Amino acid sequence: MGWLMKLPALLLALASVLLRLLWPLLLGATAYVLLRRRKADKAAGGTGDLDEDKAPSFSGPVYTVNYQEAPAPRFSTQPDGPLPFGYKTAWLALRCTDPGKVAAALGGTKRRRSNWAAGLEPALERDDLIFVSPVLDGWVLAVGQALFDLAEQPDTLAAMAKQFDQLQYFASHRVAGGYCWARYEAGSCLRAYGIADRRVFWNAGPLTAEEQALGFAAFPAAEGEETEHWPGEEDVLRIAAAWGIDPCFTQKIYPPGVGWACQ
Repeated sequence: MGWLMKLPALLLALASVLLRLLWPLLLGATAYVLLRRRKADKAAGGTGDLDEDKAPSFSGPVYTVNYQEAPAPRFSTQPDGPLPFGYKTAWLALRCTDPGKVAAALGGTKRRRSNWAAGLEPALERDDLIFVSPVLDGWVLAVGQALFDLAEQPDTLAAMAKQFDQLQYFASHRVAGGYCWARYEAGSCLRAYGIADRRVFWNAGPLTAEEQALGFAAFPAAEGEETEHWPGEEDVLRIAAAWGIDPCFTQKIYPPGVGWACQ
């Protein structure tokens, strides 16, 4: 029975000996596993170290998407009739029988023949395109967002007006509260009126007979003048019709034609 009393001590001694023999092997195996893992991380593009500030790397397949620019407008040369416009846009009316002359006067690097349907809508939406209409009773219209800046460039309007017997300019944008109309003959400004955010920024020449007939005398003549009457988008349409061409085309039917799209 004496050997049974000594058995626990013998087992503890044996375990101690085994631990001393196996400990170097366990350390070596752990180091080997860590080394293999680090090499695998470097091969995948990682650093092998845990960095909480860096996003994890991804070694799977990468899919790309090809983005393309919006296609350029497709212009048609099929003659068609005028389409109404006049809201939130600007336009010129020029006494002329050659739409090509108007297109040349507007400048730009590209000009393409275009009918109303293909040319007008892009001009109303983009600021790099102007639609030049066919001849309408001796007038040619130029329409587009790009013409808004002319309201603050009277010198540019005057220079263009010298190339035509008559030039009329109109702008209307209810969001900005901006409305403008101007009339030139033989290169001289006979009448111009413009407001923006209820501020009169342009008032030249006496009211025309058409303005007086439409009641425009009630509009303020100078900045800061007290008034309850301010122009609106319908007033711009009315004076345009009274001076020459109705942009809503409710007063007359015009024959089909082809104009220009200018960039």
